[in-house]
Amino acid sequence: MTNLKVVMTLHRRLGLIAGPAVLLWFLSGVVLLWVPYPTLTEREWLLTAETIQLPDCCASLSQLLERLDRPEGIESVRIRMVGGRPVATAQSLNGMTASLTADTAETIAPLSREWAQRIALQIAPGHAVEEMNLIDHDVWTVHQRFDPYRPLWKVQLSGERRSVLYVSSVTGDVVQDTTADERRWNLVGAIIHWWYLPWLRRHWGWWDQVVWWVSAIGTVMVVAGGLILGREWMKHGWSGLFVGRWRVHRVLGMIAGISACCWMASGWLSMDHGRWFSDGKVNVENRERFMGGRLISGDVGAMPDFSTTLAGETVKEIRLTKMAGIVHLMARTSSSHQAIMAIAEPDESPRETFQDEVVKAAARPLLGDGVLRITRPGEINAGSCLRTDAQPASQLLQVETDSPELRGVLINGWTGAVVEHMDSSRRLYHRLFDGLHRWDVAWLSQYCDMRRMLMSLWCLLGAGLAGSGMWMGLVDPGMKARQR
Repeated sequence: MTNLKVVMTLHRRLGLIAGPAVLLWFLSGVVLLWVPYPTLTEREWLLTAETIQLPDCCASLSQLLERLDRPEGIESVRIRMVGGRPVATAQSLNGMTASLTADTAETIAPLSREWAQRIALQIAPGHAVEEMNLIDHDVWTVHQRFDPYRPLWKVQLSGERRSVLYVSSVTGDVVQDTTADERRWNLVGAIIHWWYLPWLRRHWGWWDQVVWWVSAIGTVMVVAGGLILGREWMKHGWSGLFVGRWRVHRVLGMIAGISACCWMASGWLSMDHGRWFSDGKVNVENRERFMGGRLISGDVGAMPDFSTTLAGETVKEIRLTKMAGIVHLMARTSSSHQAIMAIAEPDESPRETFQDEVVKAAARPLLGDGVLRITRPGEINAGSCLRTDAQPASQLLQVETDSPELRGVLINGWTGAVVEHMDSSRRLYHRLFDGLHRWDVAWLSQYCDMRRMLMSLWCLLGAGLAGSGMWMGLVDPGMKARQR
């Protein structure tokens, strides 16, 4: 058997195995471009959030921290009004959460049905609750980011939109919302594209392996098709490609083959999760080093009364965090404004951003020696079409060294939390995945609708390529090379 016949046999057999998945990936990608996966953005929450009544809302912060303390350590504490009651929620260094009523320091978990109903009706005034169930997960809450909030109250609301809210029984937060239109479109969009089948996705290890291998097989299949097409062109020229039963498949291969190969390879790359490139995760030890030690009750024992400083403000959220050993209190008033106060500087006026010196001092234990520089929000891909209300570009600060390894960290400029560890491997991953799979490049970021239309066209061509190949592979199982 010649090398060409081996490649043709490999292409056909892999196409029969992975062809349906590739076809669905391309078709669902078109839907996902226009109808994103549903999520409750911070801006949506702030529009309906209650104002915290200062100064009588809360017990002392030191008392709350003492009650919320866990062996794994506290990374941050936030206070919000939840269904008419102030609630303090601590996020541990391992990502888990615990909540107390902020006025009486009593545990709220498990959240009662009546309290969850009040929370839902506050978020959606003018609606009625049609059905409520306590669930662990469903197709819209299957991701592991919801794990600290489970179990969830699933609340079906009345109205044309047929909205469903998901209320955490641990913290009282509304962590997800969907509408009927979002659910319909995403069942043929994101759910298929990301393989968010609950029976598979809840078992992260299995999901990771299955999708990784199927996308790997699909990538090899597309590359093999490109090799066959190139060999046929070298042997017979252009005219020889566009005759016979394979002409449609070959024409689509000439038009969309390169982009299909790039999308399959970069889609495979999205499942890397540290296999070939660094994963960018910041472990518990480095989070604590960034903070300068975990948050404890002693850190706020000498905190002055902040309610006087915030008098007259419509505060929707109060957050405590620690950076380089300095405790900061952030009072959030809107999606674009917050007041930051450092306990070490009680006489200073509130700021809207963290001081550069503090940010650099916090990043130093993670980045080592060398000159540190901070890239401001507007310089971090601010025009990207991928930015949403869930994570606007203005939230991100990048601290990096001048070392050859290009080490750096991404920091959430609103919360003071370290988000991602950067190095040359991680930067290369972002360039490959964002450029090849998302087309998130500077010259297209100015024209988001045009980008989506071009990507939709290429997805449809890729679907035609996959579909025509599957059809020919089924009607002509032998797929013998045409003799000339």
